[in-house]
Amino acid sequence: MANPYSIIVTGLSGSGKSTALKTIEDAGFFCMDNIPIDLLVKMIEMYDFTSLNISNRICIGVDVRAGGASFVSKAPYAISLLREFIGEVRLVFMEADREHLINRFKETRRRHPLGDGFPTLIDAIDAEVDMMSPIRELADFIVDTSEMNVHGLKEHISEILCKEGTSMEMSVEVSSFGFKNGVPLDADMVMDLRFLPNPYFVEGLRDKTGMDEEVKTFLHSSEIYAGFIKRLEGLIGFVLPLCKKEGRAYLHIALGCTGGRHRSVAAAEEVMSFVERTGFRCNLVHRDIPSGGS
Repeated sequence: MANPYSIIVTGLSGSGKSTALKTIEDAGFFCMDNIPIDLLVKMIEMYDFTSLNISNRICIGVDVRAGGASFVSKAPYAISLLREFIGEVRLVFMEADREHLINRFKETRRRHPLGDGFPTLIDAIDAEVDMMSPIRELADFIVDTSEMNVHGLKEHISEILCKEGTSMEMSVEVSSFGFKNGVPLDADMVMDLRFLPNPYFVEGLRDKTGMDEEVKTFLHSSEIYAGFIKRLEGLIGFVLPLCKKEGRAYLHIALGCTGGRHRSVAAAEEVMSFVERTGFRCNLVHRDIPSGGS
């Protein structure tokens, strides 16, 4: 396995570890959460992670659920073992202030993992803060989520991955479709192109598609089409970096005309080329060309 890399996500209960793990998983990591610390140590001792056929990027979520005080005493040893087998290991410690943690537990109505050993939620939170302080000192990144919403946390985790050079590029799909066959259910952005000049009504173009040069030439002869493509590329060029910054793994841009054979196909070809020029991976799909239509 080339360039193995591991992230350990830990921290205070209610600080957003689950959201962080989902964001890291979307970036292409193989994620494991809530593993008992003794089992984790045994796994590391028994297996050379670099020989496992899973991923060259592994993320492990561990916290007081994995053994309470014993987790704190054994976690440094587990981290050292990971560094021995994998090499590149980053420890991300998640935290939030007491007020926000209390409010989050009240909103979710979930029990604190240390709730059985302490009479009140505040006591459990304070005990966990003290218990986890030695692990916090080992952290490569400390993420305070007190003032973060879900989107802000995803963005922050994505920024860490980008700085570490381990982020996965957002995948973009550009598709053409015909409104008469319905809008794609998974589309994130839908553009209606039925206002453009229609090659279907031009002699010699009806049986062709937007992939044919004759159709492209006809459309480019229209100032409306040229102006639309220019503005659409400006919009997409503005939106793509923002979607990536938000931590999105996938974006589907769907362009539709009446039958999905002419205008939407030609425009989708141009948009796909533009997306690739901006540096994003792009997949092009002409949904309705095989089915016919106008």
